[in-house]
Amino acid sequence: MSYQRTPHQTTIPARQTSLVLSLIVRSVMLSVMALVFIGCGKQTGVGVIDLDRVASALGWMDDLGKNLQTADTEMRAQLDQVLRANVKTIEDTKAEVAADAKLTADQIKTLNSIQDVRELAQLPLTKEQREKLINAVNDANTRWQNALNAYQQQIQQQRVNLILGCREKIRPAARRVATARGLAIVLTTSDNVLLSEPGTDITNDVIDELQKSGTARVVAPSAAPAPATPAPVAPAKQNTKQ
Repeated sequence: MSYQRTPHQTTIPARQTSLVLSLIVRSVMLSVMALVFIGCGKQTGVGVIDLDRVASALGWMDDLGKNLQTADTEMRAQLDQVLRANVKTIEDTKAEVAADAKLTADQIKTLNSIQDVRELAQLPLTKEQREKLINAVNDANTRWQNALNAYQQQIQQQRVNLILGCREKIRPAARRVATARGLAIVLTTSDNVLLSEPGTDITNDVIDELQKSGTARVVAPSAAPAPATPAPVAPAKQNTKQ
């Protein structure tokens, strides 16, 4: 059980976040879009588009990465706010218990250094005072975990928004190319396509069509709305065995 935890021990490391965002950007064009275009009438052919190549050729990968990084920075700032409020809540609870129990300076020092709930037995605390400390830490951990879950959900939603935005920008160009080549169906390389003949790949044609229409170097989606700040409680690591 820990009643003190510094921000750098609790926040998500920037290096780890950058790696996660990098992986998301590399996969953002390779998922969700099961079907880009279905033709009708006399069109019977099937085409395939490599969306990752489209995004790279048009410079969207950098734009998508910046978009995700901006959203991540905003959400991490909210996590830091939760952390700071959390630490204050824990410190206030310790101060209240120490005052109620009339702890000495040495005993307060011991309280601040406790790492395991069982170590509370060293201090002249009542059952209610011990429970007050334990509940404060448990509540803090629960709300901190909720904040982290919200952060992950917001990043995932931003990723979905990016994918949907790219799909809407690619669809008109894919439709024009498909119509010109007599294609009834256009699939993406994320559709578990095991094998396709070179002639079915229309990626370059779609890239050319997008560039001619002036769609290059455009951030695909708008940014996701900022998430609400979770309830301010502080994280603390604890062992609840008694």
